[in-house]
Amino acid sequence: MPSTDRLVRLSLLALGACVALAIACYEVPRVDGYYSCNADAECGDGGFVCDDGVCCREQEDPLCIGRVLDGGTCLDGGTPMTFFEDLDEDGFGNLTQPLYRCSPPQSVPTVTNSDDCNDNPAAGGRLFFPNAPEQCDGLDNSCDGVIDEGLDGGRYYRDQDNDGFGDPAQPGTFCQKPVGWADNAQDCRVDNGAVHPGALEVCNGLDDDCNLQTDDIPELNQPCVDSSRLGVCAEGRRACVGGKDTCRQLVNPASQDTCNAKDDDCDGVTDERPDCGGPTRFFADSTVVVGARHLNSALNGVVGGCLKDNTAYTNASPADTVSGDVWSGSDQYSHVFWAERDGGTWDLTRPQTTLKLWATFTSSGGTYSNPDGGLNRWASHSQPVVLLCGPGGFLRLVHPAPLLNSAGTVSITQSIPLPPPDGGAWVIGANSTSDVQGVLRQVKRVEVLVQPAATSTTGTAVGFKADFHPDFGLP
Repeated sequence: MPSTDRLVRLSLLALGACVALAIACYEVPRVDGYYSCNADAECGDGGFVCDDGVCCREQEDPLCIGRVLDGGTCLDGGTPMTFFEDLDEDGFGNLTQPLYRCSPPQSVPTVTNSDDCNDNPAAGGRLFFPNAPEQCDGLDNSCDGVIDEGLDGGRYYRDQDNDGFGDPAQPGTFCQKPVGWADNAQDCRVDNGAVHPGALEVCNGLDDDCNLQTDDIPELNQPCVDSSRLGVCAEGRRACVGGKDTCRQLVNPASQDTCNAKDDDCDGVTDERPDCGGPTRFFADSTVVVGARHLNSALNGVVGGCLKDNTAYTNASPADTVSGDVWSGSDQYSHVFWAERDGGTWDLTRPQTTLKLWATFTSSGGTYSNPDGGLNRWASHSQPVVLLCGPGGFLRLVHPAPLLNSAGTVSITQSIPLPPPDGGAWVIGANSTSDVQGVLRQVKRVEVLVQPAATSTTGTAVGFKADFHPDFGLP
């Protein structure tokens, strides 16, 4: 019979052999705790699977008690159940964390309901479950969709755009202001956080500051300049049109430029001729119309207005003519020549504007004796007379001493300052309009008045010619 010591030794050898054989058959995962699953829920070789944190087998030891077999049945042929994590252990499970098991899990707390609305212990989960007492925390402790019900508090309004102003259509009563709510109902655009009382109004087609006015920007009607336009047309006022901040044009282009240091007609040139200053040469400007008239009356240089269109004087025969730059007429009565703008007026207030009255006059008539004993073929008064005509009146410009004072050819080269200065060679005569600058600002026509002497001693009509110099104009 073997001794006791020998039996012990044989037993140990058999146990070692069995262990060696087991190791050769499968490999237990290298984890803390016998039969515990790896962190990735793996169990290594040997037919092990991870079930509820334990490495087991579906049909052998160690048996997987909770695992659902293929086909959706349990080991005992029963039907699996759905469990829900209850991490805060308040008896109510997390709907988002279901576990389909044949037995209650042991690795995590579970329940068979999914009624919890906060299962996070770190976020006070134990205060949240169905029928839990409400806390004054602005949260739904009882999981019924109502915040702080039953607690005394104030009136608040939903602030879904987080601009500090609430929606009057979504009120609520809470013991304190919840997150996402406001203590006022002043929002007029609940889906736009940039729109609320006190917001900066901008030009965008919205009532940004909720004052019931749209696009009432602070800069409205303030002066502005539109760089895309020229001259006075660039001047404007700020306006909001169709949700766009614009510089609304105030002034349209004028038909002509006046002498005001502004580009009135918006063409990029300021105080341009002939609008400002008149044409430099009457006979070389396509906008100037010239003509002449025999007035059938001896005016003696004194008139009450301009003469071209004056119906008080009839047109006499033979009629005066203008051919090229030569004015011709006959008879001893007064005659008028004009150079007129064809549409519009000239502004002759331009500094240093002068009228160059340059012409050579001849007469075929007889002569008469001047008081000083000389002979002349022109009437005995100061002539020629110059008339400046416009819608605002007229100016009569005269030279104190007659310039047509000879029986021969007379060359006149007079530069008349406009307006004539005090003490100058030319003066503003009687009957002129008192507003001198007003007349000069709108001159429609320049008229030249002459009056030959009576018929010659032979009884033939007096004839005359005025041959205007090319520089006759307003340089």
